[in-house]
Amino acid sequence: MARSSGIDQTEKARNAARIIRTIWKNPLISRYEIAEQLHLEKSTITHQVSRLLELGLITEISEGQAGPAGGRKPIHLAINKDYGYIIGIEMQVEAYSVVAVNLVGEVLRFKTAEKLITQESFIQDVLNIAFEFAQEMGGTERLIGVGVGMGGIIDSDRGIIQYSIPLHLTSPMNFSAAIAERTSIPFLIGNDANCCSWGELAFHKADGLKNFLFTLVQFRTGDVALQEYGGVGVGFGIVIDSKVYTGTNFTAGEFRSAYWTEGNRAQFSIPYEEIMTVTRNPAILERFVREMGRNIALFVNTFNLNKVFIGGDIEAYDLDVPAIFTEEIKRNWMYPMPPACEVSYSTLGEKAVAYGAAGMLLYRIFTSTHLPVDSDSDQDPLVLSLHL
Repeated sequence: MARSSGIDQTEKARNAARIIRTIWKNPLISRYEIAEQLHLEKSTITHQVSRLLELGLITEISEGQAGPAGGRKPIHLAINKDYGYIIGIEMQVEAYSVVAVNLVGEVLRFKTAEKLITQESFIQDVLNIAFEFAQEMGGTERLIGVGVGMGGIIDSDRGIIQYSIPLHLTSPMNFSAAIAERTSIPFLIGNDANCCSWGELAFHKADGLKNFLFTLVQFRTGDVALQEYGGVGVGFGIVIDSKVYTGTNFTAGEFRSAYWTEGNRAQFSIPYEEIMTVTRNPAILERFVREMGRNIALFVNTFNLNKVFIGGDIEAYDLDVPAIFTEEIKRNWMYPMPPACEVSYSTLGEKAVAYGAAGMLLYRIFTSTHLPVDSDSDQDPLVLSLHL
């Protein structure tokens, strides 16, 4: 009997997760449409939706139009955007950015500040930044979790930083274990460019994004960044079939130009001494962007990507980067029909990584396979953070 009860609870938790994921991906969907999509009994939908409404995680928005045969008008369902908030943090070498967003991706608060980040202080710095910002948001009662984005080779599934130039880290750091010793609030960590991709997946899910590239371009003016790599950092977030691709050893998206020259501290063929001037030399900026475009063209045309996002500090400069990328993609294309790839800015600018880190956490929550709304047996910190 106990086994049967356990199986029943598991099935309810699985159905609840499928229902909430469907509502998240399809705002203003009706109960009838959920049942049709998931092939579930109407009674199951009615019970689970009622429970989710009672818990406050979803809300009824408005009445739809009755069908041709008349009858009751459908009620539209959506995620309750004000159920809680998520914090996203970008950790840099000499500064950080932090953002709070609601469950539909609306920015509630944002700030950036200078701070020298070291390997020894990293864990405590992340905790201090998150909890100080949470106090500015009114406390941690409605805080669902914290996402952290930074440069490096990061196993985001296990929360392990394998290697990081900004932290001068050459041996693994178990970020998740260190955080779990200090707080029960879930913290996730990911590579900065990958976080940007998760942000697009989480907050632009209705746009049909499936195969795309996020190009993160950051210009750093601090002494450490300038001396170590010329202050210009480029990384890719790669999404295939709506999943962020991290590669065999989590190095997917780590970038060095195909035109890179031996001995150059920067990632490009442009000499280190010249790349340092990219933010104040229009000729170097255009040369830099065109070299990036030629590298990106190979990815786009080889993998038949349909979208390229450009984000980070480069959005603030007076140069039509999407046009240059598009030109290079066409130059690399070998067929008479035009390549089916749209290039655009992300519009997030300096918020891109922090916003994406918040999206990473939200994406993990709403793609969970179990959501036990009828019991408290689940031990997944992300699910527990929803306070169901």
